[in-house]
Amino acid sequence: MRWHGIAGIFLILFAQFTMLLQIQPFATFFTAIIWIGYVLLIDSFVYAMKGNSYLVNRRHKFFMMYLVSISFWFIFEIYNKFAEFHGWYYVNLPESRAVTFLMGSLAFGTIIPAILETSELVGSLHLFKIKRPWVRLPVDDLIAYLLFAIGVIFLFLPFLLTTVWIWAFVWIGFVLLIDPILYIFRDEKSLLYQIKIRKYNVIISLMIAGYICGFLWEFWNYNAYTKWYYTIPVFENIKVFEIPVVGFLGYGPFALELYVMYEFIKLLLSRRIWGKLI
Repeated sequence: MRWHGIAGIFLILFAQFTMLLQIQPFATFFTAIIWIGYVLLIDSFVYAMKGNSYLVNRRHKFFMMYLVSISFWFIFEIYNKFAEFHGWYYVNLPESRAVTFLMGSLAFGTIIPAILETSELVGSLHLFKIKRPWVRLPVDDLIAYLLFAIGVIFLFLPFLLTTVWIWAFVWIGFVLLIDPILYIFRDEKSLLYQIKIRKYNVIISLMIAGYICGFLWEFWNYNAYTKWYYTIPVFENIKVFEIPVVGFLGYGPFALELYVMYEFIKLLLSRRIWGKLI
């Protein structure tokens, strides 16, 4: 195991120990510490399986991924603040806003790395082989433009409608908005492109990673000192730890959403898109 994998194990154990004994300020930073440890550990596993990983061979992409994760999660926080139905709220935050921002940034920065690292590990295990289905789904530029338009509508609906289902529009809307842009610019990482060529391994790996990370997010949040609670009254008596089971089912689409967000930023930073736009 690489050194950062050992460091990841240490951070996970350290976070659990300090949370158990309520040692401050570590108990307050529990989520950030344990998820940094998780990302380090999974990256080490990926390197062991493939001989290649973000932290060993692609550090610049990893740090870009971390910054993208922070930026995009604050977009979700804006939705949570201004939407008619708030999805969650936090308890036991630090009194200092600066400390809260630091803690939030450290924790939010691990979200996309956790999903993509886990997805890469799942894919490297070759646990499933999907044969190309006989039916070819109709994917073309017209479909991409139509999905883009639906995505725009979905992302405006939470500010216009009063319904407990608004978060379904958010989790799906960003996928519908961003992935068609990737497809139109002929990015092979587009989910639509992968559907078009009937290659589903990346999509399935992402969905599985979403549910693995979702389970761990809820598991570690359940007894955390600084934590979040959900407020959406949909089947709220049937839960996976703190989250209603309907919300937990959204972790699969959520993983796809984070993937296309990251790939979109990569596209924006590439020369290819500017060559077509100028």
